[in-house]
Amino acid sequence: MTVLRFVVLVVLLNVVRYLVAGVLEQALVLPQLFGAMAESPEYFRTEFATWDWVTSYLYNFVMWGVAAWVFHLLRPVLKGGDVAASLKVFGLMWLMFAAVSAIYMNHYSHPRDFYLWNILDAVIAFATVAVANGLLYRRVMDR
Repeated sequence: MTVLRFVVLVVLLNVVRYLVAGVLEQALVLPQLFGAMAESPEYFRTEFATWDWVTSYLYNFVMWGVAAWVFHLLRPVLKGGDVAASLKVFGLMWLMFAAVSAIYMNHYSHPRDFYLWNILDAVIAFATVAVANGLLYRRVMDR
C-alpha cells in the first residue's frame, strides 16, 4: 500500500509541476528558454511525436519520484515542518540538477543561455513541487 500511495503522491506532484509551475514558467522564463532553443535548431527538436511526449513525461515522473523518495528517506531527520523540510530536500535536488546542467553547458558548443534559462526554470519547478510535496506528503502517505 505504501508504494501505491507513493506513486499517487508522485502523480500529484507531476500535476502540480505542469499546472502550477507551468503558469509561472510561461510568464517568467519559457519565452527566453524556447527562444534559446529556436536559435539553435541543429541541436534542439521542438516538434515532438507521441513517443517523445511519453518519454519526456516518464523522465520527469522519475525525477520528481527520486526527489520525493529522498524526502521520504530524510524526513525523519530534518527539523521543521513538512514544507520547510521539503524545500531543503528539493533545494538539494535542484542544486544537483543545476550542477549537472552547468557541466553539460561547459562541454557542448551550443549557446550557454539555454542552460542558464533551464537552471532558472528549474528554480521555479523545484520550488513549486517542493511546496506541493510539503503540503501533500502526510495527506497521501500517512495511513
